[in-house]
Amino acid sequence: MKHAKLRLRVVHALSGLALLLACLTESPFAAEQPYYAGKTIRIIAGFSPGGTVDIRARLLARHLPKWIPGNPSVIVQNMTGAGGQIAANYVFGVAKPDGLTVLHFPNSAIVNTYMEPASVKYDIRQVPIVWVGADSWTAVVNPKVAKIRKAEDILRAPVKLRVGGTGLTSMRSLRPKLALELFGVDHTWVTGYGGSADLLVALEKGEIHLFEDPQDGYKRNVQPREKEGTAAVLWQTGTLTLDETFKRSELLPHVPTLDEVLPKDKKTGPPWEAWKAAVAPQSFQYAIGVTPGVPSDRITILSQALEKMTQDPEFRQEFEKSLGEPPDALIGEKADRVVKDAVKKLLEDYQAGVRYLQALAKKN
Repeated sequence: MKHAKLRLRVVHALSGLALLLACLTESPFAAEQPYYAGKTIRIIAGFSPGGTVDIRARLLARHLPKWIPGNPSVIVQNMTGAGGQIAANYVFGVAKPDGLTVLHFPNSAIVNTYMEPASVKYDIRQVPIVWVGADSWTAVVNPKVAKIRKAEDILRAPVKLRVGGTGLTSMRSLRPKLALELFGVDHTWVTGYGGSADLLVALEKGEIHLFEDPQDGYKRNVQPREKEGTAAVLWQTGTLTLDETFKRSELLPHVPTLDEVLPKDKKTGPPWEAWKAAVAPQSFQYAIGVTPGVPSDRITILSQALEKMTQDPEFRQEFEKSLGEPPDALIGEKADRVVKDAVKKLLEDYQAGVRYLQALAKKN
């Protein structure tokens, strides 16, 4: 009898334990899944497939899922139009603030806030930025046609220089034109080219003498032509630091910045302030931003995943092979602060320069 009672107590105890475990298993706290489990993140790219923005976005989409708790699907959606502005307006002004839509974009989405404010449907100061990469651009000339090989030769150019560009408000169009104005060199401005490929053809044909190309195109586009004698790099923009010095790119340590080659007496007044305003965005040449209002915990998840991905040797190798530069970037709060500090300068400290750029875009 005593043994039967003991067995009955054991059975009751085990049943109670099983019931408790079942309750814990069904508890939303015990069974809670990572937020991104079973979800799909869209990386919006505001440009056509095949360009550098699209290539970066697809690299991110391939490598990012394994670093996000819950291993969500990540897809790329190309949303073209208005030089990426349609995509920026959608992500930063229309998309749900759920952390499932991000924009990979060049700095035009920020530059447009002061160059073409009517086209912008968001406040960039409210946009959380989680990843930024700096970039320097080079001024490329055809020495056989223009008869110049280095910056100081510009003042003795035997031909009236033709500067090539894309859109009228694009910094890659405005900067080389502004540089020649700073030097005091008479020139003409030819815009409307589609991009680097078109500009290189125009350079080789002699339609233009000078244009600006990104540093990630140097090894592929410029260096082979330097060896042939059909291209020379006059200067680079560098990146503008917080103490207002121009830093050479580590990928182009042999190329001086415009600040280094421009005579000191030229670095004054609104035109020089305009140069600062034109170079400042290079500290965030490409970036990843999320919709304003996304909960901070999801921004943290994305930032931590990007940090881990950016340090992954496999990702770094594929990124550098595809784009010609390492994926060195600022991430999370550091990225957001760089953009916000630069925007503050552009909207407050460099207003004379910004107005000069706006007026320059109307010249032709």
